[in-house]
Amino acid sequence: MRFKKLLALIIISTFLLTGCKNDKKYNEYMEEGQQAVKQEQYEDALDYFESALTEKDGDTEATSLHTQVEKILQVEAKIKNKLYDEAIELCNEIIKSDSESSVCRDVAQSLKSQCEKLKEEQENLTFKEEIDKKIDEAKKLMDKEEYMNAKVKLGYIIEEVTGKPSYTEELKECNSLLKTCNDKIDELANKEKEEKENNKTENKDSNTNQTNNKNNNSDKNNNNNSNNNSSNNSEKIDFNDELKKQIAVAGEAYVEFYFEYGEGTAPSAFAEQAYEDTENDTPLGEYKEQGKTIFMNAFKEAYEATGNEYY
Repeated sequence: MRFKKLLALIIISTFLLTGCKNDKKYNEYMEEGQQAVKQEQYEDALDYFESALTEKDGDTEATSLHTQVEKILQVEAKIKNKLYDEAIELCNEIIKSDSESSVCRDVAQSLKSQCEKLKEEQENLTFKEEIDKKIDEAKKLMDKEEYMNAKVKLGYIIEEVTGKPSYTEELKECNSLLKTCNDKIDELANKEKEEKENNKTENKDSNTNQTNNKNNNSDKNNNNNSNNNSSNNSEKIDFNDELKKQIAVAGEAYVEFYFEYGEGTAPSAFAEQAYEDTENDTPLGEYKEQGKTIFMNAFKEAYEATGNEYY
């Protein structure tokens, strides 16, 4: 009887000693794992939490921390590949974990802030590259003396960067280029006006000479006057043909602007407003409605050529 009691006592003591020993190792592994996380030694932390699980198979806390560390390693890989949205999503999963220890949640919160900052920097860099590209496109239009199209493009760029402190230099450059476009447009308009006035003067002088040389023949004078009037009308038609060409080119060019800036707007409405803005800058007078028809048709044809339905 004594022997049986002694044997039972020994067995119980052995279990107690083993349990205490296991608890001690478990606690040591858990503590070492958390310290490794704080020191950003995540691979070592995984090993410690795995060892803790060998001491306490299926332990909830060790399992949770082990999973969180695995996700931290995934976050670092996402950051390295600039996949910031995916990294932020993983950080949120860690932050929502229910482990007693907050060591991994603290790391995840820090990594999330880092990702958000890097994401913003990446977006700013991408935006700057787009702005620089658009400015270069405007310059190329100016090189081809397409000053009206360049002016429109610069106007959109200015609208995009206005109010952004990081883009003061770009804004300054665009305003300078815009001034050059306006000066060139005025210069070309004055040149056309001067040429037109010269043509009128030449025609008037020619008509006067013809009249003086043919005073004795009223029928001939009438015929000459009729011819002169036809000549004047031809001059207007020639001038109008040049207008048609310029307006059509502008209409085609605005299709590109629509895809850049007209999102959410019907293409027909965008084209109509674009024509009004352009016509206000360079009034066409009696050709306004005719110009609008040419502009809208050119825009429509160029738009449909992209494979999209015009409406």
